[in-house]
Amino acid sequence: MTPEEIEKIAKQVSEIVLKNIIKYFDNSIRVHDVMTPQEFFHYEVDAFGNVRHASEKEKLRAQLESLNEQRKKLLEEEKYELLTELEEIYAKIKQEYDRL
Repeated sequence: MTPEEIEKIAKQVSEIVLKNIIKYFDNSIRVHDVMTPQEFFHYEVDAFGNVRHASEKEKLRAQLESLNEQRKKLLEEEKYELLTELEEIYAKIKQEYDRL
């Protein structure tokens, strides 16, 4: 083989290796999804910017608070059918919250 042929084969091999490496890294390394500002606002964050993992009771309390806000909106809009369904959901979550 001549030096030009060896060089040509070496380039082809290096291109194939690079393509496979890029495919491997694209499929295996995942960057964590970045939170939107709305998601970040609703998470409890410590002084270092780490997301604080809430207990089950804290999560339920947050759900109850959001359901209360929705309840007020439904009362203002006079959507009583949805309000009764929301109150049933609220009662179930409240029962679970009280159990904890």
